[in-house]
Amino acid sequence: MSKNEIDVGQIRRWFDKIDARKGIGQELYLAISQMTPSVNVDLIIKSPDDTSTLLTWRDDQYYGPGWHVPGGVIRFKEKMIERVYKVAITEFNRDLVEVNGPVGFHEMFNHTRDVRGHFVSFVFSVKFNKPPDPSLEVISEPFNGGWCWFDSCPNELIPNQAALKKYL
Repeated sequence: MSKNEIDVGQIRRWFDKIDARKGIGQELYLAISQMTPSVNVDLIIKSPDDTSTLLTWRDDQYYGPGWHVPGGVIRFKEKMIERVYKVAITEFNRDLVEVNGPVGFHEMFNHTRDVRGHFVSFVFSVKFNKPPDPSLEVISEPFNGGWCWFDSCPNELIPNQAALKKYL
């Protein structure tokens, strides 16, 4: 084997040792995400009266700063609906009382990089069992992980989620 060839058999043996249903870890996910699309769910979180949508502020090395539709990557052999409920719990510590969908799906690209650069997104419309944590509500200056209700799409929606504007 030349130094430019990859020992795929060795990679397969490494993968055989991983139970992907339990997650694959951040570093391996990032490596894989530059070679294949990530399949995820996005939650359009509606207010009890359906007049507004909850968005979170995101400012990390991959996306942002900007308002963001919450979501999560589906794990191996995990049903989409399971990930929908897990996103509500992990990001907001809230149960859902209403789940509709998927109400749409979209392909999203970041054309400037490969890592986390291609997503196939299934969109769900949901409602919480109770209001989100008031200590994380953005009143003036946005902060990472903060949330806010919007009656329409804000100008600062992260560009990679532009396809989701029609749901907001």
